[in-house]
Amino acid sequence: MEESINEILLHRFLDKETSKEEINAILRWVSDSEENRDEFRKVHHAYHLSKLKSFQSKIDVDEAWDKLNRALPRVKTRQKLIYPDILRKVAASVLLILAGGLGSLWMSGHFSETPSAIVQLSASKGEKSQVVLSDGSRVWLNSQTVLEYDAFNPRKVTLNGEAFFEIEKDRAHPFEVITNSGMKVVVTGTKFNLRSYSGEPYVETTLEEGEVQIKRADNKLLVQLNPGQQAQYNIQTNHTRVQSVSPKLYSLWKNNELRFVDISFEELVPQIERWYGVIITLDSTQKNNDRFTMAIKTESLRELLNMMKLTSKFNYEIKGEQVKINF
Repeated sequence: MEESINEILLHRFLDKETSKEEINAILRWVSDSEENRDEFRKVHHAYHLSKLKSFQSKIDVDEAWDKLNRALPRVKTRQKLIYPDILRKVAASVLLILAGGLGSLWMSGHFSETPSAIVQLSASKGEKSQVVLSDGSRVWLNSQTVLEYDAFNPRKVTLNGEAFFEIEKDRAHPFEVITNSGMKVVVTGTKFNLRSYSGEPYVETTLEEGEVQIKRADNKLLVQLNPGQQAQYNIQTNHTRVQSVSPKLYSLWKNNELRFVDISFEELVPQIERWYGVIITLDSTQKNNDRFTMAIKTESLRELLNMMKLTSKFNYEIKGEQVKINF
């Protein structure tokens, strides 16, 4: 294990005050060993306890309970009775966690004997983000991606969008990613890229290291991938096509690089929209059958469109976040 990291630096990280270099150093330290992850969890826990104490005097517990109570569905249940004073504390704790900067988190399960606290992580349009889960796994989120998981079960997540996963090995507790189509990817420890945006007709899994199992919503095994293989699952037909690829090409986006190989204009447009955070309107009266092979690194949107015009005939107009393309 590396020498213990500066606790002040970890607190600055939790307060979102660290530089990019400091964040990378912390991520490397966390991924180095289980002992480091345990130390991080302890600091993380102590940090939020301190936040709890500092915000305690500012929270109206009765008001917190009323807000949570109004949000609860009115259902008949025979679940174990929990006294109102306990519920008030839960309500206050939920609001304090939100105030502490954990992102979106809410309690569910109607206070049954199996508690749950859903954490939602996201990357906005035109942005990317990187997170470390409580089990030490690292996840990179591409633009317009939402990742959700239960804080009590961090090795089962749902994904809408695109993410690169670097999963900590734990054969006793497989890691499961459920996509918006119901298709799921099950692993014990591996590196893979998963693309599953709402509205797209397929789910694409590209394996870099280890092995993954791709299953239907009913847990039926569709295929098991080996490194260097990619599976495209057709949502409508439930058919899975497997091919050999260069896996690193499909995760270049996490290093701020994007590469396309023989892609149509219609397939390219939504990726450009996410990459640059714009909305593109195409001339619906004309169709462009051109295909593109290119790499995007630091090019501006205007530079990219001018590059495309070298091999394709179209005109464009950019007004803020709105882009109009005429063929």
